[in-house]
Amino acid sequence: MIDREMQKMEGRWFLQYSGCPLWKKGSIDTISFDFELMHKGEDLVLKEQVEYRKNAKMKVKKGFEIPDEKNGTFRWRGVGMNRLFRNTSKVLYNAEGILVMWFEKTVSTPESIDILTRKKHLTAHESGYIFRILETIEDARKFIPNLESVNIL
Repeated sequence: MIDREMQKMEGRWFLQYSGCPLWKKGSIDTISFDFELMHKGEDLVLKEQVEYRKNAKMKVKKGFEIPDEKNGTFRWRGVGMNRLFRNTSKVLYNAEGILVMWFEKTVSTPESIDILTRKKHLTAHESGYIFRILETIEDARKFIPNLESVNIL
């Protein structure tokens, strides 16, 4: 099951809404996630590269989403300068070019969700459609009031 989920996640996604304070800072924008399915030893994992602009300079954060079949979650492990960062996430929804991910609370961030899309920019109609979907996802509803748009033109 999780292999199919990882295949659907592969490729580039753009962060549209987040409840994480890290992404809501005014100096950060144009956030994208690129997932590549690969083998790490015997395990199938997602290599992740997050690109974002901070104070008009492009930054990159790299890591791996390692599936935990028992829980249906991913354990993120950073590489390079990010190797000390770790968290757990779970896909709540992945259809129609919309990806909703839940993230556990860490030392520096609250429990939250992110909404990513295959499109870089959304129309008001598309945003409304996404929020109607969020209302149907029980595990996402409580995070809706804390969501902010992060992919500003």
